[in-house]
Amino acid sequence: MPQQTLVSKIPHRWRIISVLLICFIIVLSTYHFKYSNDDSSTWKEETSQDKYSATSYKKPKEDTSVNSANKINKFQSQLPKIQATFDVETDQEKQLREIRREAVKASFMHAWNGYKKYAMGADELKPLSNKTNNPFGGLGATMIDSLSTMLVMGLDQEVEQVLPLVDRLNVHVNESLSVFETTIRYIGGLLSAYELSDHPSKDILLRKAEELTITLLPAFNTPHGIPYYKFNPITLGYESYRTYLADMATIQLEFFTLSHYTGNPIYAEKAQVITDFLDKYKRNEYKDGTILPGLFPNEINVKTGKFQSSPIGFGAMGDSAYEYFLKEHIFTDGRVPQYSRMYEQAIDTMKANMLLQIPGTKLLHLPTYNIKQRKLESKMDHLTCFVPGMLAMGAKVLHRPEDMNIAKGILEACVHMYRSSGTNLSPDIWGINNDGFLPYSKYTFGKTKEEVSKLSEWWNKLAGPVLYDQTEVPTTKNRTIEAVVELPIGLVVTDDARYLLRPETLESLFVLYRITGDPRYQEYGWEIYQAIEKYCKTPSAYASVKNIHAYEMKPFMNQIDSMETFLLAETFKYLYLLFSPPNIISLDEYVLNTEAHPFKRRPFKAQFKIRH
Repeated sequence: MPQQTLVSKIPHRWRIISVLLICFIIVLSTYHFKYSNDDSSTWKEETSQDKYSATSYKKPKEDTSVNSANKINKFQSQLPKIQATFDVETDQEKQLREIRREAVKASFMHAWNGYKKYAMGADELKPLSNKTNNPFGGLGATMIDSLSTMLVMGLDQEVEQVLPLVDRLNVHVNESLSVFETTIRYIGGLLSAYELSDHPSKDILLRKAEELTITLLPAFNTPHGIPYYKFNPITLGYESYRTYLADMATIQLEFFTLSHYTGNPIYAEKAQVITDFLDKYKRNEYKDGTILPGLFPNEINVKTGKFQSSPIGFGAMGDSAYEYFLKEHIFTDGRVPQYSRMYEQAIDTMKANMLLQIPGTKLLHLPTYNIKQRKLESKMDHLTCFVPGMLAMGAKVLHRPEDMNIAKGILEACVHMYRSSGTNLSPDIWGINNDGFLPYSKYTFGKTKEEVSKLSEWWNKLAGPVLYDQTEVPTTKNRTIEAVVELPIGLVVTDDARYLLRPETLESLFVLYRITGDPRYQEYGWEIYQAIEKYCKTPSAYASVKNIHAYEMKPFMNQIDSMETFLLAETFKYLYLLFSPPNIISLDEYVLNTEAHPFKRRPFKAQFKIRH
């Protein structure tokens, strides 16, 4: 009788069970290995200088699913829907909308033709003297910043005329370049145009975007990976160690997109290092009560990595950092929890410490926070008026219904600054008298001071939260908008009476309209457009306004010889989209960078090492 082996001594049924168990473990291990590599792999950062070369890596096969704006519509997001479901238009509604949309397009062409005639290739046109201005390195900022607007408007012939100029562009300039402005205007403009265009020579746009980015990479060679504020790509010189929150934290969408199309991970790595730095800073280095949790002072030293005792705010120097926390979450389809976590903490802290309400109105005020004095200042600038659009998108994507009410309240205040001036244009900075507001509370929002004083704390709690407006599409097509809210004389103070052709209020009007379907936001936008036409238009283009209260002065006597590129990149684009069908640059398909350049949303892999 042959000797029995160890296996043969095991009962037959247990041998079968063992084999099945081993097979299950192999399958499970294979599955885990595959998806852990897809979703949590780390892009290794190259350190040698030759790794900055555009030829130092192999470009992957072309991803035809994200090749152009017309080929990426198959993406199905796992995030909640942002845009409202709109009713079918009547013929009358469509006619009105199209008339307005064509008017905006004609205004864009007036500004573009003036630039093309007098300043083509320069950064800006001076719309009064018809001279040129080059504050962004002389690389043709208006030309490149306008590309995505042209493509949205269907101005393909204009784009075709610009492509040869882009191809000949020398990005190696002996100039001090703002890393932030170069990223959002040039790199963002080129990449967005590359996505939106079907032109056979559009690869010029991607190649030039990468060339320009490569020239900036040495600016990130600082102890904490925070780029210098201004950097000369030829001399490798920088102006100072000081930079701003917005400047360091508003490159992620652009750099992620560039890595996606080129296959070179270094761009995304550089951007992610900054987000990780901010995440670690707010969690591990909160000191002396000088930093509100989740919020950051506006100034930082790139050498020491320490924030300075500068104001905290959602306006100048801080604004787009918080915007990008949310947009990174949307852009990557929610696959990196870090981004939404940072956004939500920032907004919760803002609501608790910075948001004010004007009693008896639905107007909300969002000034800056003075760290040194540990109190709010009275001033709010026009740049802050992007916040309503941000809050509204966050309310939909992250299930934060209170934020939608707050978005509407801040937007009404921004619109009020337009509608209450003699020109229907907004000042650049305004303030609210300290006696004219109350800290925001969902229990007292909209009540007068007298009404609030009659409510005891226990009654406020019993009353419960306000009922959030969940209606996506109004039940009425009535486009009548209310009269301007009458505020006490002296309550609102103008600190800077200029109107600089800024887009932020129009940005929020566009977003709120797409989310709610409420036509009042179109009417507000049309009022602003008509004011721009009346007070800003020049024979060759459009000019900023010196004093928005000087409505009786002849327009040409009240104009400034300046036309920033964002008039064509943002202001006219948001107006055009406000009067376009809702499927044109849908918020469920695109994320717009802080310069209004659309980037296609996609199921981005979590290819960054996240430090939680």
